[in-house]
Amino acid sequence: MSTVSDNADERYCDAIDRMIKADHPYFMYRSAIVEAEAFLALSVASGYRVNEIREIIEMLDTIFENMTDRNAVLPDNLRKMLNHSEDVWLDLKDKFSSGDTRAAYLAAASSEMSRALHYLILLKDDESFKELVSSYQINYLKLLSIHTYREAMSHVLL
Repeated sequence: MSTVSDNADERYCDAIDRMIKADHPYFMYRSAIVEAEAFLALSVASGYRVNEIREIIEMLDTIFENMTDRNAVLPDNLRKMLNHSEDVWLDLKDKFSSGDTRAAYLAAASSEMSRALHYLILLKDDESFKELVSSYQINYLKLLSIHTYREAMSHVLL
């Protein structure tokens, strides 16, 4: 199958191996994942808790890969850790006003994961993608977003 279309409104989708509308939620989902990974990469530059951030990057990549490879799953220890993530509101104002770039990048990554979650849920209702989107992906992307937000605060509750 050709991955190029004469129609400028279409793009090739590798997940379903065909051309689809360029504004399809799949491309928005993929873009949000890439942006989250980019913000995570920027947060690594802080030099603080780098291993934890790299672990988040690996978890996000695994969740994304699960769409096309059901064998791509989180290791039990990381899955169990995420299962204990509680959604609480943490005020990042002090971190942001002090110029904490690590916290800002992690908060941005968490927001992009939330945006990706929105598009993933839309994909679940799309006939072409409903078999590719699992409750596993939805659940762990949501929990990873919460975990990343908490990491932005360095687990300090205000």
